Order: sequence, then structure tokens, then C-alpha cells
Amino acid sequence: MNNGPILSVSSLALLGLSERDYRIYLTLLQLGSAPLRQIAEKTEVSRGTVHDTLKRLIELGIVSYVDAKTHRHFTAEDPQTLRALATRKEVAIKEARQKIDAMLPELRNMAGVEGARPVVRYYEGRLGVKAILEDVLEHTATLKTKEYRVYSSAGIRDLILQSWPRFSDVRKRRGISVRSIAIGDGGKTVGLDERKWLTRKENAPTYIFLYGRKTAYVAQIGVGKLFGVIIEDGGIATTQRRIFDMLWRQL
Repeated sequence: MNNGPILSVSSLALLGLSERDYRIYLTLLQLGSAPLRQIAEKTEVSRGTVHDTLKRLIELGIVSYVDAKTHRHFTAEDPQTLRALATRKEVAIKEARQKIDAMLPELRNMAGVEGARPVVRYYEGRLGVKAILEDVLEHTATLKTKEYRVYSSAGIRDLILQSWPRFSDVRKRRGISVRSIAIGDGGKTVGLDERKWLTRKENAPTYIFLYGRKTAYVAQIGVGKLFGVIIEDGGIATTQRRIFDMLWRQL
């Protein structure tokens, strides 16, 4: 077993290396140049495994070899090649990300055509509720009509506001409007919004956002603690939107 600078398993994985790969590379750095037999003895790894590992390291460009009269001698390339390997991985990941970005519209379209199951995401606490509010604005901003609908419950309205006090300011700055059916007393218009009351006497335990293909539910769990769920499904969203619009016209 050789000693040397330690790289975490996760870092090695990002480079496409295993702990054994790295150990054999370090051994070669120490030996300078060595035949397969000596490397196997030094690392206490079988010759067959060392052979396969050296072949992979050569392909990665961090080990080279020369053929002597009786044995092939292997040499570790300058450690700078590890950095070059990392750079190649970064470039490859960037190219893969660009290709995925270009494919996303088609992939999403395929998901719609094939009738994929609804996507459900769970959130908890203030940060979770803020993430839901951010999603409401981000998704609504992509719609042809920048408007969402909400069932506003007086029972948890203030708690939701505490998750992101500047939510309404950001909404107005982005030119996003909202129609709100209020349940319970309180609530007011602040700009680019309309409000109607279903009732001022009773509260509801859940706040509901309807935006595009998504429906978000925020409710209270325990004292002063919120959790939420976003459901992304065109059918569910359309049904909820039609119910909301029918109720809106009647109020």
C-alpha cells in the first residue's frame, strides 16, 4: 500500500477513476517506471487487475509505456495530466448539458403526447413554501397570458406571506396578474390583482394556486409550520381552472 495525496471517492468518480486506479497511478509516480509484475507486488493487486487498470489509465492519458527487451515498462504521466483530465470532463459535461437543453422541448412534448403520469413534488417549511411561490412566478411568466388563480385562505395567508414578504412586489414587477377567491375575512388588492370572497365567515385549511399545467397546495402542519405540494398535470390543472372560473363568474 502506497501513501500519497488523497482524493475523495466522489472527486475520483468525477474524473472517471476508482480508488484502485488512483492507487496504481500513485504507485507509478513513486516507482518512476516499472513492469507490470513490480506494480502488482507494490500495490498487492493481482496482475490481471493491474493489467486492466493500466489499460484504462493509458486510454485516459495519465499513464504511458515503452517496450523494453523483456518487459513492457509503464510510467505515470506528469500530475498535470490529472488537471487536463478534469478539464476534458468539464467540456464533455458542458456539451452534454447543451445537447440536453436543445432536446428539452422535444422531450417535454413526448411526455405530453405519451400521457406521462403527473409529476408531484413535496415541499416543507418556509424555504419550501418560498420555492413554491417562486415556481408560481417562474412558470406563469412563461405563459401567453401572465395570470394565475388562487384560493386564498385567511387561516394561513400570513404564514405564506412570511415565507416571502416581497412576493407581491416581485409579482407586480414581472407584470404577473392574479385572480383570487378569498375564503375568510381579510386580504386586499395590491396591484395587478382582483379579489372576490367566497365567504368572510369561514376559513379553509389549504391555499391553492392554479397556474399553467400546475396546481400547488399549501397547508399547515403543526403550529406555524407549512408544507406544500406541486402537481404538474394538464388534466388536473384544466379541471381546477374550469371550476375556479365558473365559481368566479357566480360571485
